[in-house]
Amino acid sequence: MTTLGHVKRLGDFLLNSPAATVLAGTAAVCLVVYLIPGLHSVAWIIGLVSVAVMLGVLMLLQQQWSQEQARIDDLNARLAEARGAIGGVTLSAPAEDEPGEDTRRAERIRELFPTTSGLVQQIRLESGFSELDPQLLVPLRTFLDEFSHTSFENQASHFAFMDFYRAGKAFAEWVDAEAREENGLLEVVPGDERPGGWRSFSDAREIGERRIDAFLRTRQSFERIALENSVIS
Repeated sequence: MTTLGHVKRLGDFLLNSPAATVLAGTAAVCLVVYLIPGLHSVAWIIGLVSVAVMLGVLMLLQQQWSQEQARIDDLNARLAEARGAIGGVTLSAPAEDEPGEDTRRAERIRELFPTTSGLVQQIRLESGFSELDPQLLVPLRTFLDEFSHTSFENQASHFAFMDFYRAGKAFAEWVDAEAREENGLLEVVPGDERPGGWRSFSDAREIGERRIDAFLRTRQSFERIALENSVIS
């Protein structure tokens, strides 16, 4: 510490020390007493008493000063030790761009149902249900299984997701009820194998087309609403 720092520390100590106050008070009283003419005959007695008091006060000040310096040095040592300990710890900053749960779920849905391939592209091209590779339905069944108890924190996205989930479930149930696998492809059970004949076949295809339309529409709506609410980008 510089000389100026020591002087400042000493000044702060004296200003806050009761002993320094007593010393200053004693000096002031002695000065006043020496100025009184009637007390000049006993001035030497007053001087001795004053010196004794001042010496006692100075000894007390020295003791207090030593104790204060020891306490300050101890605190500085502890502070240095604490700083050294903190310096050895590496704090990892949180990932600013880490996606939230809503984003991960929405991205997973887009991964299962891309628009340029797979089930969505196939049923768009066919404008309804015709012969379909059963493997194209695997993402749909995976979606229904993975997201059976899912909810989104973003309210608008959650409502859109629920519409899409219900539409996907209805489409899968229709396939299971009305289609069969023939030569490695799924097709609507023909009328000559139905109790209701071709009328039943026509009704089944009409229901299937409505469910496919709902599936495509709600998938598109979910993605649009997720984009509008910054769930995905």
